Amino acid sequence: MPNTASVGYIPYSPSAPGVDARWLADALRCDVDLFDGRETFNLDDHQDLPDADRVCAAIRPLLTHQWIVAEGPGAFLWAAVLRASGFDGAVTLLPYLNPTSWFDVSVLGVYRRFTNPCDRVFVGSTASAGIYRGFGIEAHVGEPYGIDCDVFRPRTDFRTALEPLHITKGPIILFAGRAEPDKDLYRLLGAALKAKMLFPDLHILIATHVVDHSYLSIVDRLLGEERALHLILNPSRDRLARLYTAADVFVTASTSHFETFGRAPAEALACGTAAIAPRYDGFADVLAQPGGRLVDVELEDGVPRVREAALLRAIYEELSASDKPSPETISTIARRRFCRARNVGLLAHLIECPSATPAVAPGVGPVDVPIPDRWQAALADMQAMRPEQALAHLWDTCEHVTLRKFDVAFRTAVRVALAESVRTSAAAAGV
Repeated sequence: MPNTASVGYIPYSPSAPGVDARWLADALRCDVDLFDGRETFNLDDHQDLPDADRVCAAIRPLLTHQWIVAEGPGAFLWAAVLRASGFDGAVTLLPYLNPTSWFDVSVLGVYRRFTNPCDRVFVGSTASAGIYRGFGIEAHVGEPYGIDCDVFRPRTDFRTALEPLHITKGPIILFAGRAEPDKDLYRLLGAALKAKMLFPDLHILIATHVVDHSYLSIVDRLLGEERALHLILNPSRDRLARLYTAADVFVTASTSHFETFGRAPAEALACGTAAIAPRYDGFADVLAQPGGRLVDVELEDGVPRVREAALLRAIYEELSASDKPSPETISTIARRRFCRARNVGLLAHLIECPSATPAVAPGVGPVDVPIPDRWQAALADMQAMRPEQALAHLWDTCEHVTLRKFDVAFRTAVRVALAESVRTSAAAAGV
């Protein structure tokens, strides 16, 4: 018999299950049965898949639930394995990321053989939902866990975050996020340092928890030469909220293929601070409010990037504008849109029987991403197999090793498709 008293939960990482399951339990006032295995499907390669027999044994305790939540792009494979193991309930899938590899695409192909009409898929942007729709996945736009508005709100004590940096005057540009190549920090710094010629007392803050030290070598040199450039490592969430509040504008140049929801600009807006970002993927959704400013992207060496000159102009216009919306207006609207307490309502179906809450068509058109001919042929071969055979084929790594050689080209195609989808939507809206 299905277990209607609790929800099964497979976290993104079994070694660090995080707090998402606890948030869900508190919000819906239900028990959450957390997967206690050590296996994960959030991988880059078929060769890294855990032993299939061990996986099936580990998920057995979850099979009695009526609903299971699975996180990460590997959620689609969890759903297929669950159903092949006898699970007859529904799955809510939170992939968080765009499909960017043969592993991701092959898993989506297998999931379609095991899908249930009551399943739910939530992604963080309209463009990303279109990408998934293009692969036959009925994805809805929504970030159920949103942002923590108890933390990210206007902070009256924001000056305490600036004291260690010895900043007492002048406008502030803030970037918060991973300091890795896909965030295009060099482009951001190029625009920000040019802005300093227009605003001599400008300060540039980079707050990060993840650092690629080889990538940041140039920044290390700049830190020794430019006193107005500050690197803030591992800030607490409270300090980050104070930095957002203290900043005049949050700026990013990222056109990453990873995240679908612009979490950092959403947090900045919730703190009452304006945000500038490329017209790309989730930024287009998040910044569609007072205080949000989008910068057009162009193809550069075959990939979408924001032009440094365009980013500089946006920074100049934001810092020199006299008719800006108030921090209170920016924050009130952002908190209404992104607060976890509201957005977690997207998961209210988890306390109902799946048959009582049929999934609604998402209303997002498919976005076509060209895939290599070899992938097309491999997917057709898998489609000709019985569902259980196609699932088992994922563990047959010999063929997959050669197919992953096309990952880089596909990743670029995804980035171009995301940019083109947003551009087309903006043009249709007359933006």
